[in-house]
Amino acid sequence: MKLYETTIVIDSTLKADEVRSQNDKIVNFISNHGGNIVKVDDWGKRRLAYEIKKKQYGFYLQVRFAGPEALPLLLEREYRLNESVLRHLTVKVDPLVIKEEQKAKKAAEVESVSEAWDEIPVDAEDEVLLS
Repeated sequence: MKLYETTIVIDSTLKADEVRSQNDKIVNFISNHGGNIVKVDDWGKRRLAYEIKKKQYGFYLQVRFAGPEALPLLLEREYRLNESVLRHLTVKVDPLVIKEEQKAKKAAEVESVSEAWDEIPVDAEDEVLLS
């Protein structure tokens, strides 16, 4: 199984529950065709850089998943048949990117722990004992 990331722009004229339904439909499609969902990131409604099908806004969804090599082709077919999807892009995730994200996450955790230690108040008696 390879790791993929797909980003979808959904029509902004849909209601919130319809957008949620479209998001769930895409996630379920991936799961039903042998994919394992790693991360779902809903970006919400954003302005498009240029008009697509006379629309200036769209709902963005990004899904990272592991799946068989045939799954991106099936996804593309599904996107093309779905009139609510304005644009889509599916790419294979580079293993180096994953390692960099893990390093950044660990660095952020270490940073938060060190900040927590800096915020702990020290009594004057403790300072005398430490010196």
